[in-house]
Amino acid sequence: MKLRFGAGLLLLALILSGCSVLPKTAPVMLYLAMVSGNDDRISSATQKEARRRVDLIVSSFRKLYPNVRVQVALYQRSKLSSELRKRSRADLGPDLVLTDVQQAKELLLEGITDPLPRSQRSRRQTDPTILKQVRLKDGRLAGQPLLMFPQMACFNTGVINNPPKSLNDLLQVGAAGARVGLSVAMHEVLWTAGSLNTLPALAAASRGQTLSPTQRERITTWLTWLQQASNQRNLTFFENQSQLTTLLGNQELDWISCTSDMLFRLRKRLGDDLGVSPLPSGPDATASPVNRLRVLALGRDSSKNQRSMAIALSEYVTNPLVQRNISLLSMSFVPVNPDVIIPTKSSKTLAALEQALKDTQKQGDDLAAVDGNRPLTQRMTKVLIPLVFGDSQPKNSADELVPIMRSES
Repeated sequence: MKLRFGAGLLLLALILSGCSVLPKTAPVMLYLAMVSGNDDRISSATQKEARRRVDLIVSSFRKLYPNVRVQVALYQRSKLSSELRKRSRADLGPDLVLTDVQQAKELLLEGITDPLPRSQRSRRQTDPTILKQVRLKDGRLAGQPLLMFPQMACFNTGVINNPPKSLNDLLQVGAAGARVGLSVAMHEVLWTAGSLNTLPALAAASRGQTLSPTQRERITTWLTWLQQASNQRNLTFFENQSQLTTLLGNQELDWISCTSDMLFRLRKRLGDDLGVSPLPSGPDATASPVNRLRVLALGRDSSKNQRSMAIALSEYVTNPLVQRNISLLSMSFVPVNPDVIIPTKSSKTLAALEQALKDTQKQGDDLAAVDGNRPLTQRMTKVLIPLVFGDSQPKNSADELVPIMRSES
């Protein structure tokens, strides 16, 4: 990746000078609790992939601090809070927690983690729009943004030569025989609402605003498209993107929506046949990808040296050279440091990652209003399931959906 060279060297100097005040001789063990990408059973392959990502960061950190070791424990998202409470009661809580933004906020509000100290270095090395996502209303930081995994399209190039650029193209690809998979989970299929220019209406409902007839019609039109898509012979809705990833890897599907944290697994299964592209747009709007931001939160049971090293590591991970190196090695995420520029001309994968980020930013506030509440999106999913399987009509589903969104405002 191409860096703003002067800024990169300056920030590296700050990192090195800032870290020099910490002890480098006494052995320090950091315990990292890491959430798996979904709530499925944590397989050996998932564990191996998770540790690989952590090792990419820790190995370079240990060049500065060879006395530091990091032990990783993998948890299902739904069980993390209860497991950490149990460990904390025995003073065995982790020093760092790697999870998504919403759960990091929940852990801080529940008193399971500590807020991240405010740091000029962190602010300089983190995109301000991304840093805003981890800040509570009272100003506390729930964690340090680490990696952004954009939502995109993954497909089998042995079946699909030219990936669909529009929703209409997607339906045509299915009509031509390619097997298309979409997720019925609201936060994973919300990108289609962006393509059909429905996101502003959904955001207005989630803010408790009274919808105009035009806005209600937008929502109904979007729900109609989802139901009609489900009626296509080769287009099928599945439970979540994790299931879609498995099916694409097994060559039981040819095109899916995916997040870039799945690319490592798919590359192992499909090799050179794996293709990636931005999600299809609509007639007058782009898709609204729901990207996965991973953050490092601070545990509460650390010793003085463990806390110092945990903070040092959380600041180190956003250094531009570190973000550059691990990004090039993994080819699966967007750096959170604004001084790292993505060389989109050198890779179709990087170009798709950047386009997903740009599409998200275009609809950022509206997307945050709808997707920033996991209980809300779970309740919305319960409305979508009967819709896509033909047990509910679009207008009735819209009438059910709007009050749900308002009740959470």
